[in-house]
Amino acid sequence: MENRQKIITSFRLKRIGAFAIDAIIVSIILSIVYRITGLPNFPGVLANMIELQKSTASQDAAVKVMALFNEAFLQSLIIYFCYDVLTTLLLRGSTIGKKIFRLKLTRINNKKGILPYVLLVIVRSFFKFLTMFIFQGLPFFLSVISMFANKKSLAVHDRIGRFIVINKNEI
Repeated sequence: MENRQKIITSFRLKRIGAFAIDAIIVSIILSIVYRITGLPNFPGVLANMIELQKSTASQDAAVKVMALFNEAFLQSLIIYFCYDVLTTLLLRGSTIGKKIFRLKLTRINNKKGILPYVLLVIVRSFFKFLTMFIFQGLPFFLSVISMFANKKSLAVHDRIGRFIVINKNEI
């Protein structure tokens, strides 16, 4: 028993908490963007789905509702991607959620250079959100599972971008 790695650690819980805070912030940004632009949004899609269930609408109506859902989902991912990249770059390795939990994203090999860092942050975020687009909702669970599968708590997108999330208290 002593040789087994402790699965639930405060560090892993901090990472999940940081993700939750970032998700709440992005939800607020999304609601503001939807109100300003009038673009399709999830509450609007839900209202259309409920209306569709009540009526004897055609298959065309169902296809339109699904198209609205896909559009709202893609817009959400784009906004989340921009939030992730911009906050990580502007806050020097932290999103707002990571900042609150005193976590920081740093390169595994600790190499210097702003251009490679910026490109790797974009690549990391791109793969993070590409998996969200492809698997629609499963990626959070895949990332959590991959974090629990290794000692350094690396998610799949961390490995691809050659990053590691560290606790600022331990620097």
